Amino acid sequence: MNEKIVTEWIKYADEDFNAGKQLFKNNQEEFKTVVCYHMQQTVEKYLKAYLIANNIEIDKTHDIAKLIEQCKEIDINFNNLYNIDIDKLTNYAVDSRYPFPSKAVTLEDEKAAISIVEQVRPFVTCRINIKRKQEIQLHGTRRLCQRPAK
Repeated sequence: MNEKIVTEWIKYADEDFNAGKQLFKNNQEEFKTVVCYHMQQTVEKYLKAYLIANNIEIDKTHDIAKLIEQCKEIDINFNNLYNIDIDKLTNYAVDSRYPFPSKAVTLEDEKAAISIVEQVRPFVTCRINIKRKQEIQLHGTRRLCQRPAK
């Protein structure tokens, strides 16, 4: 695992999450599509960080379901993410960024997108940290596994 690259992906994911949360906090109604876009980006980057942590080359895709399928090849528990409707975030990657989206984003959509991210972040970071600990043990070093910044 390339620790530096994984850490950068997590950093960028956290920036998207924090930006979206701040916009939501400032004005829930005005920035619905932008908040949902940032939540999609957060999940996409976390999933890609997990793949990179497992030495999988990532595709240039915004398709959350495709990324989950790749993650499932490593850890079948990623299948559980479908239970929180995670794959619906894919629509926010492109559709919500332009006029006349196929579906107007509601306040409920915005809240659901944030909730999805709040569940995905610990799910993925826990698995990345387990991978880090395994590599630390494998290489015989005693340093502590650091958690990603919140």
